[in-house]
Amino acid sequence: MIKFLKNSFNPGVWMTCFVIFFLPILLYLGYWQISRGFEKKAIWEAYSINKTLPPIQEKELSLYKIEDLFYRSVVIQGSYINDSFLLDNRVYRSKKGYEIFTPFKSEGQQVYLVNRGWTSNYSDHPFKAPEGKHLIEGIISPFDKYGLNLSKTETEESFPVVVQELTHSSASKLLGKNLSIEEIVIQLSAASKGSFEPIWGPTELKAPRHWGYAAQWLGLALVLLILYFYFGYKEPSKQ
Repeated sequence: MIKFLKNSFNPGVWMTCFVIFFLPILLYLGYWQISRGFEKKAIWEAYSINKTLPPIQEKELSLYKIEDLFYRSVVIQGSYINDSFLLDNRVYRSKKGYEIFTPFKSEGQQVYLVNRGWTSNYSDHPFKAPEGKHLIEGIISPFDKYGLNLSKTETEESFPVVVQELTHSSASKLLGKNLSIEEIVIQLSAASKGSFEPIWGPTELKAPRHWGYAAQWLGLALVLLILYFYFGYKEPSKQ
């Protein structure tokens, strides 16, 4: 080992350029995954705490800032509007299905998009919401982007409509100007009328998954440094 370190350090220009280029990228990716892990940890902690609090009534929503409402349970009286969005390519227990999002108009004249859950039932009209007045309960969540659309195919405007991606702007556009939806999504409880299989979680990945990815990136950075110094101090082979 001592003999190895006595050699002059000469990694070469190309090796040095390679390390200078890739090492910051690997370190950044590791740091980014660590940060994402702490963000997801905070989200899951807020979700775990808030969902245990007593449900709030719709009339109380205006008393809170919107960020303070996230992951709280809410009870709303009203009726479904049968213009459902079928979010495609939702795999659950190795089966392909849809997540069903249906507008719900409350007695307070507010319209909320309700995630009624997942189903793989493709029979005729399984997505129609129950008619009449209903008292529903669910968890308030941010209106994040659901799904991912990798194509530029235009979505048909006849309901129920199958979508690859669902955002507040796309949902509002398809529903039309006469139906303004709130910038939150109600994740319907399994006991509420019109629910399917609830599969929603506050985030796709939990914190340990991100930290596992961070360990991989930082591990690659460490390997890169070790190889850099190893080949830098390695005595050139004699031909």
